Amino acid sequence: MDFTNKKIARDSTQLIYAWLFFAVSSLICAGIFAFLVAMARTPVIQDILPGKDYIRIALVGHVILSVVIWFLAFEGVLWTFTSTEFLGVRIFNRAVAWSGFWLSVAGTVFIVIAAIFGLGIPLFINYIPVLTHPIFYMGLLLLTAGISFTLVNTFLTIRKAFKERTYSGPVPLITFGMAMSGMAVAIAFICFGLSYYFQIFAPSRKVLLDFETLFWGGGHILQFANTIAMVTVWLFSANLVFKKFPIKDRYAKALYLFYLFFVLPAPFLYFIYDTASQEYKDAFTSLMQYGLGPSTGIFAISLLILIMSSSGGNKLLSKIKGLPWEEPAFSSLVISMAIFVFGGFISLMIYGSNTKIPSHYHGVIGGVTLSFMGLTNHMIYTLKRDIYSARLARIQPYVYGIGQTLFVLGMFIAGSHGVQRKTFGAAQNLDDIAKIIGMSIVGIGGLIAITGGIIFVVNSILSLIGPQRVFPVIDPVKKSFQENKSW
Repeated sequence: MDFTNKKIARDSTQLIYAWLFFAVSSLICAGIFAFLVAMARTPVIQDILPGKDYIRIALVGHVILSVVIWFLAFEGVLWTFTSTEFLGVRIFNRAVAWSGFWLSVAGTVFIVIAAIFGLGIPLFINYIPVLTHPIFYMGLLLLTAGISFTLVNTFLTIRKAFKERTYSGPVPLITFGMAMSGMAVAIAFICFGLSYYFQIFAPSRKVLLDFETLFWGGGHILQFANTIAMVTVWLFSANLVFKKFPIKDRYAKALYLFYLFFVLPAPFLYFIYDTASQEYKDAFTSLMQYGLGPSTGIFAISLLILIMSSSGGNKLLSKIKGLPWEEPAFSSLVISMAIFVFGGFISLMIYGSNTKIPSHYHGVIGGVTLSFMGLTNHMIYTLKRDIYSARLARIQPYVYGIGQTLFVLGMFIAGSHGVQRKTFGAAQNLDDIAKIIGMSIVGIGGLIAITGGIIFVVNSILSLIGPQRVFPVIDPVKKSFQENKSW
């Protein structure tokens, strides 16, 4: 659907704009903490930063902003957009919607404050790293409350549209996909609550809260939510470029339900297994291991078939050359798929506790991130704003994709030769050439990926603060690139 020239309800426009600005801003903060990580290793400067362990504190800030808050904020954009504009209905409750947004922002501010001032002890917990300080805890609680309000309002908006029949035919595929993502997030939050209950209040309660256990189950379910959202953006982007979906509506929805089949049992696992047991951890690992791959693989293969069948020429090289590589929606889609598959493939070769593990998840989260970045241009057009620099928008997916691929490859090489995860400096024990080469590639790839992130953030912010305009009736994916004749 093309919303570029469609009049969107003022409430929806304002809320979509707010969530998109918030999402991009979270990446700005993540970049600042990445810079502080580098400064924490710099002589003289490291002495003026708060705490002797500030590199780990800055890493906690970077990870939670770039992996948790950025993902949830952009999903907030899509939940709002797909539940209103795709269904032709207004937001169910404006007050609840804005409360969800501002609670999320307030939570993020608390988290940033805790990280900037080095409050608490940094704990590198899987999925959601933690600073052991009340301000950080308050930030997490406010963020959870904000996203919960947003999800409740989204589901009620969809129910309102269904009840009033404001749309024709079945529920749009993109709306259906984001609803499944929202359900996964809601179930993840339930898992966090159950884990807290069984650790603190249940008969088998513990004296101290184990954060690894607290976030283990729900963290796995959040990966379902992020993957479902990424696949939905893949489909959205493919439809923008090729004007059709790669798979029939009913089959795609069945694949989404397959994800949900593995998400729904998650809360019941807390009543079956002791949260302190290995069986508890293995159960959630199995859910993700068997539940994420099949649907994602089928979606990826169907998209690949659509892409190749839409290009000109008979030979493979001619087909590849005939694709619209200059369009960010397309290049982001393809590179996102490639990085995600690369990260998934690495997971099959993980053993021990080495840098193959971060190699795997940086590939996966890199795929999610790039898919969201690619759709941002279209969302900016939908808000009646022009892209500040079409040239930067065109090159950004390639810069970020190359950097992230090198980063993942370097981590894999280093891990294959024994470099342990969660180690820094001399503790990495870089005592042979393969380890040095691997970590050098990590450094180079990281710098290139950060450059790609900076390009995205700068171009997006300047576009969002630019003036609104009414575009002529033209494909929004191609509009800006047709205007720039210098390519």
